[in-house]
Amino acid sequence: MKNNITTLLLFFLLSAGAISAQKVKQKAPVKKPGSDTVKTIIVSTDQSAKMSYNKGVTDFSKGDYTAALGSFNAAINSNPKLEQAYLGRANTHFRQKDYPNALEDYKMALKLDSNDEKAWYGLGQTQTVLGNKEQAIDAFTHFTRKNPNNGDAWYCLGELLARTNNYKDALTDFSLAISSKPNFTEAYNDRGICNYELGNYKAAANDYRQALTLTKTAEAYNNLGNAEYKAGDNEAAIGAFAEAIVRQPKFPAAYNNRGTVYLAQKNYPEALNDFNKTIEQDSAYSYAYCNRAITEYRMNDLDKAKADCDKAIQLNPQYGDAYLNRGIIEELMRKENDACSDWQKAASYGVTVANDYTKDCK
Repeated sequence: MKNNITTLLLFFLLSAGAISAQKVKQKAPVKKPGSDTVKTIIVSTDQSAKMSYNKGVTDFSKGDYTAALGSFNAAINSNPKLEQAYLGRANTHFRQKDYPNALEDYKMALKLDSNDEKAWYGLGQTQTVLGNKEQAIDAFTHFTRKNPNNGDAWYCLGELLARTNNYKDALTDFSLAISSKPNFTEAYNDRGICNYELGNYKAAANDYRQALTLTKTAEAYNNLGNAEYKAGDNEAAIGAFAEAIVRQPKFPAAYNNRGTVYLAQKNYPEALNDFNKTIEQDSAYSYAYCNRAITEYRMNDLDKAKADCDKAIQLNPQYGDAYLNRGIIEELMRKENDACSDWQKAASYGVTVANDYTKDCK
């Protein structure tokens, strides 16, 4: 049997209570179409259609979407090829959250005028809301080709790419968003998330600090703490998590993350206090139970440590690291059969180091 449990438990601190960036602002900023996508009132010899269209624009600007819809319908009935009316009706459907009909009208507007950048933007918004990521990316890409200085569009593209874990390309798009809109808080924060996921922890910390100069939020401080910890600055991480907690006292992730840093520093009383606080605020937080188990093990309280591993597994039956750590504790308690069973389960859930332990199992 392996007995080097101190080293292994320290190693699995990171996996059992992994600090992960708490992603914020992950929804594409749905810019209200009426603010920049309804075309201006037009005057032409096609009086019936144009008059109805102009009334629709006025109705839309007043927020009377029912009337606007009727006006745009009348315009289209009078002139089925009036592209502006389809765009106006699409925007109206979007405001009414009738996304399928908005989608069809944006497509029709683009069929009539494939160079209408406002229709491409509206189409991108609608595809995003409908969860059609690839189609949304395609629409915003068309928009940015025609309007490369629109920071909101670059942000939408970056956010969509980040959702598909394409952090490298998303990083570029968030940078373009910031170049076009220097005070874009969400873009700094989300670029920080991409840098974090790519292992660029110092760059991530710089992005979060820049976001915090613009808007101070608990989420951004928590993200900063994650990056500082990964970059090796434990004191800065603790300070950032503390700021997050000051701004949002009920923030279990921030308590858990700060507790993990205290645990790495072998400051077990403070770590235990933070994990207790996490569980007090969120009794279903499985990582906190596993982290508390490690802390209790370090404080020589094996019974409590095992009980917390039990709870973590109850909450998350596929929590491989919790099985691994419980197995280590069970070995110390001379429950070798139970330990082997838990290591085997840990291995089955992808904890590869558990295979080193199962080798000695009968």
